[in-house]
Amino acid sequence: MSIKSWLDKRGNIDASDLDLSRKVGQAVMPRLDFKVDGSLELAKKLVREFHVGGFIIFGGNTESVRTAVEELQVMSEVLLLFGCDAERGLGQIVSGGSIFPFTMALGAAGDEGLVYSEALLTAQEMRECGFNLIFAPVLDVNSNSDNPIINVRSYGDDPELVSRMGCAFIRGCRDGGIFSCGKHFPGHGSAAADSHSELPVLSLTREELFERDLAPFRGSMATGVDMIMTAHVALPGITGARDPATISAAVVNGMLRDGLGYDGVVITDSFHMSGINGLGDETGLSLRALKAGCDIILDPRDPYTLLKGLNEAASEGALDEEVILEAAGRVISLKKSLPQYPPESEAEPKEKGRKLSRLIAEKSVSKLRGGSLKSGRALLCTFDVTESGQDAAAIFAGGLRDAGVALEEVNVTASTDVDKLSGEAGDDTALICAVFTTVGAWKKQFSLPGFMRAALERLSSAYGESSLVSFGSPYVVRGLDGFGTVICAFDSLPECQSAAAGVLLGTTPAVGRIPVAAL
Repeated sequence: MSIKSWLDKRGNIDASDLDLSRKVGQAVMPRLDFKVDGSLELAKKLVREFHVGGFIIFGGNTESVRTAVEELQVMSEVLLLFGCDAERGLGQIVSGGSIFPFTMALGAAGDEGLVYSEALLTAQEMRECGFNLIFAPVLDVNSNSDNPIINVRSYGDDPELVSRMGCAFIRGCRDGGIFSCGKHFPGHGSAAADSHSELPVLSLTREELFERDLAPFRGSMATGVDMIMTAHVALPGITGARDPATISAAVVNGMLRDGLGYDGVVITDSFHMSGINGLGDETGLSLRALKAGCDIILDPRDPYTLLKGLNEAASEGALDEEVILEAAGRVISLKKSLPQYPPESEAEPKEKGRKLSRLIAEKSVSKLRGGSLKSGRALLCTFDVTESGQDAAAIFAGGLRDAGVALEEVNVTASTDVDKLSGEAGDDTALICAVFTTVGAWKKQFSLPGFMRAALERLSSAYGESSLVSFGSPYVVRGLDGFGTVICAFDSLPECQSAAAGVLLGTTPAVGRIPVAAL
């Protein structure tokens, strides 16, 4: 794939060379979803008729994505942006790519080199598929332990750590030949609601925002982040209104552009999210976002209707031509700055991705307290909040069995007789409880249901030797003081399960440090 030939072909285009409809097209980035029939055909139509600026990709495999990207790039007069939410590696979105532990694992490892390596490898794999933009790093400082959507997607709750790790990620992206996008401005870490489902209203003072939440964004700008994504969150105590930051001129033009001096591309978070789309007509909200200082509307629900509406607004003067010229100018300037990627440079082999994932897992597993497993016999109770429908702890259990531990396993559900399990405790049997949580759009699987917490409390007091291992959010271990040993692994990937088993057995040291204080 010759990205260089695309750049050579379109490198001399300026926003002033485009007619009005082409300028408007640069301001919209719809989705190309390989799980939806007809999505590619719609994408082609949007390129032909409305000259869209790019696409956010969902699903597909490395070959299908590469083929589609090549076809669409050939059709477009201007270089298209192709991005995805590959926060944990390309494999998070596209099958065949590498996948890594949740971002908080990197915060626990505290190693900028690991962050850089992950970003570089991800960028290389993405470029091989035709991507040129990653919607990462997450620069949110997770100051709310009950945050349902950022949580382990954040490096931690320390602004300096988040800034340092985020900047390392940006450097890796640049060296790998793709654009980075810091998100979610001005900070989503203190939210108690998922903006995919509703509009979070943040109770922040200006001091808290500037000293904590904005610090990583300032660092990212100094490092040369290519794009900033807005958050669908409201800050009425600071802006005086309950508008989402995405459509707030006080936040985008006032705080980001004038206050922090950022003059690069600003992209909205997805318009599929209820934090924005429940507030009115998509075209009207998009107009407000553009007037507030945003340059690209990401992932509209109805891109065809939106583009028609924006073109009509531009023709009739409801969208000032100067606004759309400035937005298109920033987008075109960004596209012209895409780092060259020599054709002979190939993505690292998939095995390198697996090795890096193992290394991140091994360096991130953290021990809150306790020692190694003493008993050779144990009851392993699995608490799977993710409802994965499979044996969530299979790799973890396998690691213990391989070391000679005789295991009895129970998957704890609402119907489990916990009193019976407690009554079967013996002097020679240890209790191991493995908890699996996760975060994701529209999911509510980041915290323990009441029956699980009650079961954990009951079980921990019944066994002389008890261990709690969290695969996911570290916050779930709060208040479970009856466990002698507590280990946090931040993700359920096989690499994390193997590493956690080694720490529990005492065969490998726990070198990670939990990057949040609220435990």
